[in-house]
Amino acid sequence: MIARLCAEGEPVKLHLEMGAEMLPDADSGDVIGEIPGREKPEEVVVIGGHIDSWDVGQGAQDDGASIMACFEALALMHKLGLQPRRTIRVAFWVNEENGGRGGEAYRTFVGDQVQNHVAAIEMDGGAEAPLGFGAAADHNSLEMLKQVGKLLERVGAGEIAGDGGGADIAPLMRDGVPGLAERTVGTHYFDWHHSEADTLDKVNPEDFRKNMAALAVMGYVLADMPGRITIGGGGKRGQ
Repeated sequence: MIARLCAEGEPVKLHLEMGAEMLPDADSGDVIGEIPGREKPEEVVVIGGHIDSWDVGQGAQDDGASIMACFEALALMHKLGLQPRRTIRVAFWVNEENGGRGGEAYRTFVGDQVQNHVAAIEMDGGAEAPLGFGAAADHNSLEMLKQVGKLLERVGAGEIAGDGGGADIAPLMRDGVPGLAERTVGTHYFDWHHSEADTLDKVNPEDFRKNMAALAVMGYVLADMPGRITIGGGGKRGQ
């Protein structure tokens, strides 16, 4: 509305009240669960999002629905009795909204074993209808992922493009772990983002299930395929 009024030459005056404040740091912890790999348990595919939200809303789209879709993806594998070749791990990272220290702590936690992280998938764009995945991977790996995308076309999530990643998995990507970001239509995400409107009633159950399915398929394939994807030399690490 403000942009429209300005474009029409109307004078605009705003009264803004801010309640933001900085409080002392407090202890918090990432939440991690996993299905151990049947052949290569030391190799890991991690999927997740961040457990903290902007404090004026419930954080349903940013990032509650996303982390629960990641959790349910592993729960679905467990229910079906699926155990991939590698370990598949779900992580709820803390502090994404105020510094990203949950992602940094996770990187410290894995230490030298970061070389055994096959891929990291982050979902931090809300749980509207899924489109597919962005992946920071080389050309050959992207072509392979496009084959996985064909499996996801039935839920509308078959698009595979470059430029994957996210704030929580940035520390892993800096050390060469291929990063993927689940993409959604984002039609209303920024209508709710960081506002009191980000509440559970904005989460469509059918869209949520489609996101869960997309994450389950992509996560399982990455954890079970014989080889590993590799990051592209021109990929945006840590973006």
